[in-house]
Amino acid sequence: MATNTYETVIIAQPDVANDQVDQLINKFKTTLGSHGGSLTAEDRWGRRRLAYAIQGHREGFYSVITFSAEPTVVSALDHLFNVTDSVIRHMTTRVIKSKKTFAPRRERPAGSADSRSSRSGPSSRPRSDAPAHAAAAPAASGAAPSPAAPAAAPAPETPATPAEGSQPA
Repeated sequence: MATNTYETVIIAQPDVANDQVDQLINKFKTTLGSHGGSLTAEDRWGRRRLAYAIQGHREGFYSVITFSAEPTVVSALDHLFNVTDSVIRHMTTRVIKSKKTFAPRRERPAGSADSRSSRSGPSSRPRSDAPAHAAAAPAASGAAPSPAAPAAAPAPETPATPAEGSQPA
């Protein structure tokens, strides 16, 4: 089988002493070693506040362990964490290394038309979807309308109400 890289986050009870955390990690190392895995890194974050209460605890002692092993080792480690009373939550994920490489960005000369971004502000070009008469507006309140703007349509005349007693035609 192929060896994968895994990362395990362990949350222990907050009242756990440092020597008990050492014992827990030593158990982890011996189980890992007996199944043919190797420890890559160990990081202790210490006591942190939990997002929500787990088994009545509002805080937990966090440890992050990175290791390389075969996939069958993960189930043995899960069993170890499930039977250990001081571990209130654990999660193991496989680390997938990305094989994608991206080309570096092109440098554009400063001041070129391509260097301006559409997000930087309004464009100096008129919008193509705006009507032509919307662009022209009178400069002052008493100014005559510009020739580009259409004249306002006259309001339709409403017929006067017929007088009483007259019949509509």
